[in-house]
Amino acid sequence: RDRGMADPFVAGLYIVFNILSVVCIVVVNKTVFNVAEFHFPTLLVCIHCTVTHIGLRIASSLGAFQMKKFPQKSLVILALSFIGYNVASLANLSVNTVGFYQISKIMATPSTMLLEHFWLKKKFPMDMIYAVVLMCIGVGLATVSDIQATFSGGIIATIAALGAAQSYILIGKTQKDLQASSNQLLVAYTPYCAFFLLLLSPIDTLLPNPENLTPNAFTWLQDKSYPWAVLTVLGSGCIGLLVSLSTFLLIKATSALTYNIVGHAKTICILASGVIFFNDVITTKKMYGIVIAFAGLIWYGQIKLRLRALASKSSSSNNAKEPVSLQKITISKQTSA
Repeated sequence: RDRGMADPFVAGLYIVFNILSVVCIVVVNKTVFNVAEFHFPTLLVCIHCTVTHIGLRIASSLGAFQMKKFPQKSLVILALSFIGYNVASLANLSVNTVGFYQISKIMATPSTMLLEHFWLKKKFPMDMIYAVVLMCIGVGLATVSDIQATFSGGIIATIAALGAAQSYILIGKTQKDLQASSNQLLVAYTPYCAFFLLLLSPIDTLLPNPENLTPNAFTWLQDKSYPWAVLTVLGSGCIGLLVSLSTFLLIKATSALTYNIVGHAKTICILASGVIFFNDVITTKKMYGIVIAFAGLIWYGQIKLRLRALASKSSSSNNAKEPVSLQKITISKQTSA
């Protein structure tokens, strides 16, 4: 069960859940693309959505949660938002270098802050803005190497950054507006995602195929659909369910911005663990970047804890005043009687 404002322990559990599921799906998807040779990303996301819907329906039938009906318009908008973000991200990776693609991913964080400010009228303390900027600089130093950009590539990268931001914000806003749990909203909107993605799946045949792999999914089913390969694809779908669920839980428990920050934290932790445990080569620039990013992350965490404590104190103060007010009203009524 999730709540609109989870305590730090629950939010921490959701963060760990999200990190573990994302790491797992990265490993499994590499197997799907490179070993099983199922190189159809749009169709794979369609399979993820289908498995997510089926899995949550089964969970609901077993009493894990109660399904709820929502306005179709809201579900279609959320599905199109999700698909637009994924298509823009795919196009961004296709036309830009890895370095410039990484920059656009970093820019999704300030984009989220801008959209939340103008769309949701949300205000951020200056020290939080400084912490986010510091973290973005650190992530950039640690991850970006080659920067080659074209005008069209820059436009696509900007669209991808804004697309990621609006998708995260819309997930949180829709859950709040519809008073929906993560499970309820996921099981309701994933059929629309699967349908639209299935219509868009021919895009996969237009992607670069330098190794002359299977040209389309129908040929793959005929030539490459070994039992282990099919199970790997379905396994990716099952982990995709966990990724989607952890994403919705985390955004509802915290915010779209915090979810973005967690994404950068995953990147930095992976880089740091590679250096510590696997003796990966580290340059001076990357080392400074990791240190700066960690400093920004710690600063951001301290600010969030401070704001949460202030909000809790304010809430307790308001609750304490209510009984006094009620008592005054009661005394006033008794006196007038």
